[in-house]
Amino acid sequence: MKETFARNKVLSLLVLVLLLTNILMLVFFVWMKPEPKHAFKRDSRGDVMQVLEKEVGFSPAQMDQYKKLKDQHWDRMKPYFGEMRTARNNFYNLLNQASVPDSTVQRLADSIAAKQKQMDLQTFRHFEQVKAICTPEQQPRFDSLVQQVIKKMGGRRSQAKEDSVKH
Repeated sequence: MKETFARNKVLSLLVLVLLLTNILMLVFFVWMKPEPKHAFKRDSRGDVMQVLEKEVGFSPAQMDQYKKLKDQHWDRMKPYFGEMRTARNNFYNLLNQASVPDSTVQRLADSIAAKQKQMDLQTFRHFEQVKAICTPEQQPRFDSLVQQVIKKMGGRRSQAKEDSVKH
């Protein structure tokens, strides 16, 4: 009987240690989130405006023009985000079916590609419009900024691809 009590005591102690370890890890992961690595955060739309003002050298009048262009751009882009979400959902919902013709998979993948193409074209046109309000002296700085943004946007995608290939 004493052996059973001692064994249960050891097991109880191990369970308690594991429980405390799990709680500490949970606290660490919830409250100790690392800062995002990219400079442009989605929730801080003012960052781009600050960069345009400080690094490119936009004047107050140019900032007003940019705000209007930005608002118009987002008004045009919002429907694309919803359409893209729906298209991707439809595509990945095919996994729930027992067998799917390859033509259906290709058709839905092509619809996603077409929507992405439209989004990229809209973004390209937006960058052209913003560049048009730059002075000749500001244009090289703006071009450099756009390239940085594109690298960051593409970097997330290519990094995810590299990570998936490694695993």
